[in-house]
Amino acid sequence: MDSFRPLLAIGTLSAVLALGFFCGVPTHCVQLPNGLNIGKQALIDLSRPYFRPDIVPKFDNGKSLLPGDAWPFYATETTVYGLALEADPDNDFWFAWREDTGLVLKVENAALYEELISEAGTPLGNKGVRGVDSHIVMMELQRRPEYVNQTCRTRWIVVGTGDL
Repeated sequence: MDSFRPLLAIGTLSAVLALGFFCGVPTHCVQLPNGLNIGKQALIDLSRPYFRPDIVPKFDNGKSLLPGDAWPFYATETTVYGLALEADPDNDFWFAWREDTGLVLKVENAALYEELISEAGTPLGNKGVRGVDSHIVMMELQRRPEYVNQTCRTRWIVVGTGDL
């Protein structure tokens, strides 16, 4: 029996690490009232300088809504919208997301995009400043008591867009 203890310990540790790798780990984030979270895209992003991940809007399972940072970025009670920045400026896109419509790109459906923006309401965490990115919105919201010490799932590692 004693000879199996090291194997049992290694097997248990491997199972816990594999579960954490595939399901993600809890990290600090902001849980928005519209159903999305703002937080790190992953703990490590192998496609970015110094492997520092972007702060992105993401779902509860840790999957990102966007391929990277957004500038400007707005989060309201019902909607998240702004300009998603890609590595290539020719691929940047204006987006809006609401729970009932999902992700809407301005180039694909301009009328619905404009409707979502007009119905969005007052931005959270922008302090009246237009043109801030998702990092600033997250920082500002984390200063409010209702968003302090919130956590959500975050992937361990992403390469590029994180399989969007």
